[in-house]
Amino acid sequence: MYRQKFWKKINLTAAKLNAAFLFALKNYLPEEPVFTFNHLRSKSKKGSYWYHCFTNDENFHRFYTRLQDYIELLRAAKGIISADFSLYRDYPEYVLIDNCRHNRMVDYALQQAGIPMIPTAGFAGESSWEWCFDGLPKNSTVAITTNTLNDKEAHRLFVGGVNAMVKKIQPTAIVVCGKCPEWIAKKFPDIQVVKIKNHSEMWHEREKNKWVVTADQAAE
Repeated sequence: MYRQKFWKKINLTAAKLNAAFLFALKNYLPEEPVFTFNHLRSKSKKGSYWYHCFTNDENFHRFYTRLQDYIELLRAAKGIISADFSLYRDYPEYVLIDNCRHNRMVDYALQQAGIPMIPTAGFAGESSWEWCFDGLPKNSTVAITTNTLNDKEAHRLFVGGVNAMVKKIQPTAIVVCGKCPEWIAKKFPDIQVVKIKNHSEMWHEREKNKWVVTADQAAE
């Protein structure tokens, strides 16, 4: 139902995203711990948390194909950092645009359902910066990730993409999943920068705590 409705509601061409996506959002900020989307079913039984989609696309593709089911699950959550279908720099443009469209469609569905949501501001190479931020709210909170900064070119494009994003949508807060570069807060002192742990950081933290507990038990 949701999927068909939003395909009709949001007619995005292959050339450019439709600016009709622009909407006002409350300035939500996530509260730690923030779990990956694939933990939604298991964690929702134990408490109310924030979730993010900075994981492999296959882990949250069902979010898009089964929106109604997951919207009902998210009603018990504190909120979610919305879909992040990948915008890799080596993807052809039509794939990038389609993935960006999927992200906005999920954003729109969550907003219409009244779910606390922070949209993801994904970007690829320079050519994508002309359209990939269309549909994101201005003067609001957005989320980005540093999970894919694996080489010098990725770092260069990340810096350029963040600068382009700030220029276009002027966010009041940026949520960074993963290692948080210090230069963002220094260059944009008027923007609140909030770091959340990615899946790898949370796993290492759990393993570290496990060893601490084991050592304490051995010492007793």
